[in-house]
Amino acid sequence: MNSTTRRPFLPVLTLASALALGSVCAPAARAENDEPTGNEYRFTLFPYHRINDELTGFGYLGYVNNPDKEYQTGYLGYGASYSLSKSVQFWGGLIGTYTDNENSADKLELRPFVGPKVFLPNEWKWNIYNFTRYEYRDIQDQDTHDWTGIHRLRSRFGAEIPLTSIEKAWQPKTWYALADVEPFYRFDKDTIDPVRARAGLAYIVNNRVRIEFIYHAQFTHPTNESDLEFTDNIFRINIKIALSKGIMQRVFDGGDAGD
Repeated sequence: MNSTTRRPFLPVLTLASALALGSVCAPAARAENDEPTGNEYRFTLFPYHRINDELTGFGYLGYVNNPDKEYQTGYLGYGASYSLSKSVQFWGGLIGTYTDNENSADKLELRPFVGPKVFLPNEWKWNIYNFTRYEYRDIQDQDTHDWTGIHRLRSRFGAEIPLTSIEKAWQPKTWYALADVEPFYRFDKDTIDPVRARAGLAYIVNNRVRIEFIYHAQFTHPTNESDLEFTDNIFRINIKIALSKGIMQRVFDGGDAGD
């Protein structure tokens, strides 16, 4: 392999190893408190479509099941991404969720969000980025019909790395790895809660379809007095579908032509 196609895999292996070690070690620490670790399963569909040369619309359709903590959640939302340049995007939208709890009141949530996504240019064609969003969670208790508002800020530091040569990066029928860490700051409690660490593999089916297989390790405060603890495994499948030509490159790869 010549110098133009060689890529530094050591950082990828190091990050993947750290995430794997954390997911293995954390359950043991959690078990000391005799608290159950939740296993959550998510399926999400993201269709994207072109509005104009800079603006891309996207839908959000998802289903979540956590049999350990006995709840199911449905997601439905819509938003848009505006490309200010190859390296800077501005995202906004509204997501609605309904959670069916087995042992407590059901919850309806309306969640508007807005924030920038910034890419770090590099010679390897990696997607190195930060995605910071402000969210307002307006949650209704379906028993009392009372609403509770929660302000939070989440900031995802991530990388998506093509598992192929630079010349074939982001081409159909190739794989890429992804990893990120995302802390959430809650203004109502003045604390970081939760923190998520993700790792996964993804396959580019063609220029319009990508499939991502992702594992999240989630750390939360089980009580107001406790420190952050490992509380949840999240297993997720994302399917991203471009309804318009060139959307994937413009939105995801920081290109001229795009979650």
